[in-house]
Amino acid sequence: MRNSELKNKQEIMMKKICIMHQASIGDTLMATPVYRAIKECYPDCEVVAVTSPVGYELLYGNPHIDLLLSYKKGDDIINIIKSIWRSDAAVVFDYHYRNAFYAFLAMIPKRIGYGKDFINVRMKDEPLEMFEPLKYLAVVKQLGIQTEDLSLTRPFVSDQEKEHITKICNSIKKPDQKLILIVPYSMSTVKDWSVEKYREIIKRLQENNCAVAMTGGIEQFEDIRKEFPNVANLAGKVNLRESAELISQVDLQICGCTALLHVCSTTDTPAVAIYGPTLPEQWAPRKNCTVITHRFPCSPCYNIPGKPVCQNNKCLQDISVDEVWQAIQKIIFK
Repeated sequence: MRNSELKNKQEIMMKKICIMHQASIGDTLMATPVYRAIKECYPDCEVVAVTSPVGYELLYGNPHIDLLLSYKKGDDIINIIKSIWRSDAAVVFDYHYRNAFYAFLAMIPKRIGYGKDFINVRMKDEPLEMFEPLKYLAVVKQLGIQTEDLSLTRPFVSDQEKEHITKICNSIKKPDQKLILIVPYSMSTVKDWSVEKYREIIKRLQENNCAVAMTGGIEQFEDIRKEFPNVANLAGKVNLRESAELISQVDLQICGCTALLHVCSTTDTPAVAIYGPTLPEQWAPRKNCTVITHRFPCSPCYNIPGKPVCQNNKCLQDISVDEVWQAIQKIIFK
């Protein structure tokens, strides 16, 4: 069978694909090239995305998704099963059995993923250092879907939300100042550079007429207020979509391996990313991002089965203020 005939046969078959992905902020965004790739390959295919409440906020308004559904453990799954009923394929990005089980109950004949239970097209685990979006795209390659475009899709932001962020930014900085956003905390303290070093970076920025703001989750508001009293504290004051707009309006973002680094990669704002126990090859944006990392024989060590998490965090603490400051200078004082 010729390639064109095979492609036509696949297009006839692929009328509905569901993506099952109960993920965090970063993982949700890093899977967005998949939705675009499906529409590029099969423009008439209905794409149904089943995601977490956090994923719903990030994927709302995504032009490559026809039906977006949110659920969490304990929710009624009847509507989920009805919505994905007899799809041509289910792409299951979660290792947990639950999403694959729902696809099985919906009588979906092709269930592809890296998990074990209720998957009938099981993927082999990819190399650890493989860029995360490529791992997601490797799954849909089983459906004849390929793309060279690895860019992440920016979350939808309303005009009202844009106006809100513009007012915030204008209240923080003067017209002649650059605005620098720092995201000091991640979901795990072993990935966070030290407070003392961030304080020194802030001091140098302010001495060079830069306005500095910080953001994070609402649970981090008090930590920021206590540890960094001389910066604008936006933690918990903007939603995820507004965070994307906020990042797009600043001159530079400084952070570790955190979810908002992936949000930053959906904008044109440059980033300085401080990496410790995680692999930048796997997680760091491939554009507009200056990665600072020190490799040790034990690297990486974070969230790897059978490998204990380091207690002294030497890979992070070995990164000096001067090293980060040099990277900042090349971007904002060039």
